[in-house]
Amino acid sequence: MEQGLLWDYEWNRLDDPALALTHLLDDPTVLVVPADSPLRTHPSVRLGDLADQEWIIRADNHPVADVLRRSCRQAGFEPRIAYSSHDYQEAQAMVAAGLGIALAPRLALTSRRSDVRLLPFASDVPAPTRRILLARAAARPATPPAQAMVRVLRTVAQRFTAPDLHRAQLGAVRRG
Repeated sequence: MEQGLLWDYEWNRLDDPALALTHLLDDPTVLVVPADSPLRTHPSVRLGDLADQEWIIRADNHPVADVLRRSCRQAGFEPRIAYSSHDYQEAQAMVAAGLGIALAPRLALTSRRSDVRLLPFASDVPAPTRRILLARAAARPATPPAQAMVRVLRTVAQRFTAPDLHRAQLGAVRRG
């Protein structure tokens, strides 16, 4: 394998001299709420205002579970975990059913259900953002096909960097 896509968060930065890393884009964390939630009318939310909510968390020590716990602690509370899910589609279904709210990386929700809404966090206290990276062995120069792939991925990444992407532009909306 010549290249691979990776991601990291600020507390677990990839720092391996054996890897040449190309930053493709930043993927912000968004809040997933039911479509009829009173929060849906807010242009953005503050995590500290969500202390009384029940949360759906990613199972099996997934890094996004760490994002939720770290973010809530920084906002001054421990999250009340109601359920855990094994993937983002399952989490969306639980949110749509009113079992709780969830955090997710924006790009993980490119296939969004019609019965959930995605809300950004206020810019003065944003939730953690993951970096999407392209990695290759630092000891080997990139081949022409690898260089072409970098160009393609950078072009595609630009499509996903719009600040209002969490609105209707984010992926296809699936029915129920």
